[in-house]
Amino acid sequence: MNSIDGKMKNEVIQTKTVKSILQVHHHYIEYGKDQKSFTDRKEQSEWLSKIASYTAFSPDHRLILPFSIDHTGLLNGDLVVLNDFNTATEAEALALHRRRWHKDLIYFGENEKGEKEHHLQHVQCFSFKNNAPKYDIFQFKLVDDQIELHLRYDYYEVGQPKRDNFKLCVLEKDVPVEIKINGKLDHSLSSGRARTYKEHHYIFHLLGNTDNFEIQHNSRPTFRKTIPAPLKVIDLMKRLY
Repeated sequence: MNSIDGKMKNEVIQTKTVKSILQVHHHYIEYGKDQKSFTDRKEQSEWLSKIASYTAFSPDHRLILPFSIDHTGLLNGDLVVLNDFNTATEAEALALHRRRWHKDLIYFGENEKGEKEHHLQHVQCFSFKNNAPKYDIFQFKLVDDQIELHLRYDYYEVGQPKRDNFKLCVLEKDVPVEIKINGKLDHSLSSGRARTYKEHHYIFHLLGNTDNFEIQHNSRPTFRKTIPAPLKVIDLMKRLY
């Protein structure tokens, strides 16, 4: 199959087992006490209507992925997560995630010129064999062939107040679920940093299943995605003093 721009022939892979495909849209906000009022950051908290992406799930259930994908993880995994970010540019998304405590969505790799630089993890592969995979501030569990999403509270990621870990929902095909959580983080006196306020917004959208993958050799973002309106909202937001 030819690539999107017709310049290179893409690689097509068919895996021995079918994988679940989960789209996750991330929206991460960090602010100071001058923006404590929701009115002050209302525009900042809104989802964009469309974003550029490196991945696509085609109407014929073929998943199109960038050339940098880990083939081993793809072949051995059960769940493929597509990460996209609510920012106008990749550089803006990378800058936001560099400020997070855990940097699970950042890796050090090569660009098209062979130069080493930091990149965002747009594709992650997880296996349910012998474990319940951890993901961001969540955990996936496979129960009776259904994927459950559980909260995995982390003080340094979310801040106070503490939340108990619990099952948030069962992910259902074509039912986008938005999860909202916030908190405040007090830094040590020696750091010299003021109190930080955080908001995490996620939309989890189970797209379906596939065993058919196309690896694109054009690494530019060639797809436009519409961020879906959630059919369910799990609101874990608290009033912060």
